[in-house]
Amino acid sequence: MTGFDAVPADARGALVAAAVALGALAVARVAGWPLLRGLAGALGLAAGFVAVTGVVGASPRQLAERLPMLGLGALGVAALGSLPWRWLRWPAASAGVVAAAWWMAGAPSHPDTLLRAAPVGIGLAAAMGLVVWRGGGAAMAVAWAALAAGLALAAARGPHLAFALAGLAAVVGAAAGQGRGLVASRWCFGIALAAVAAVPVLGRAAPADWAAAAAPGLALLAGPWIGARLPRRIGPLLGPALAAAPALAAVLLLR
Repeated sequence: MTGFDAVPADARGALVAAAVALGALAVARVAGWPLLRGLAGALGLAAGFVAVTGVVGASPRQLAERLPMLGLGALGVAALGSLPWRWLRWPAASAGVVAAAWWMAGAPSHPDTLLRAAPVGIGLAAAMGLVVWRGGGAAMAVAWAALAAGLALAAARGPHLAFALAGLAAVVGAAAGQGRGLVASRWCFGIALAAVAAVPVLGRAAPADWAAAAAPGLALLAGPWIGARLPRRIGPLLGPALAAAPALAAVLLLR
C-alpha cells in the first residue's frame, strides 16, 4: 500500500487539489507568472475532480461522473477570464455557465431531448450564474465547507463528499496566494459549486439533499450581509457560516 492509498477515499481528491494549487502558486512566484498564479485554484479544482473518479468522456450515465469533465471545462473558462481583454470576461463566463448547465443536464443534442432537459438546464444555469455573481473572497471557502458538511450529514451514496472536499481544498490552497488565486478562478469555483450541490438533488432528490444544496447558497447570499454586522476580523468567515447554519440544521432534521 502506497502513502496515497492510505489516505481516506473521500480525502484523496482534496489532497491532490491542495497540492496542485499550492504547487502552481509556488511555480508562479518563482517564475514570475501572474497568469499561473491567478489560475492556481482552478488548476487545483480540476486536478482534484479528476483524482476522485477519473475523466469519463462521451456522455456518462452517472451524474457524478460528469463532474471531472466539468472541472476541466471550468478551468478553460477561468483561463479566458484571466486574459487581459476585459470585454471577453463576462461573455466567456456566460458561455461557460450555459455549457456547464447543458453538460450536467445530460448533454442533450436532439431537439426533443433538449426540450425535455430544458427545465433542469435552465435551473442549473440560474444557480451557476448566481454563485458566479455572488461568490468571492472568504464566503466562497465557507460555501464549499458548508456544502461538504451538508453532503456528509445527508449521507447520499456516491462521491459527492469527495468532490466537495476537493473544491474546498482548491479554494483554501489558492487562498495561500493572499487571494490572488481566487480572482481568475471565481467562475470555475462558482460553476463547480453549483454542479456538485445539484448532483444529489437531481439523482436522489431527498429533502436532506435539497437542504444540503441550500447551505452554500445561503452562505453566499446572506453571509456577506450578516458578516457586515459583525466585527471586521471575524465577519467575513462567521457571517457566511451563520447564514448556512439553518440549512445544515435542516439536513439533520430531514435525513
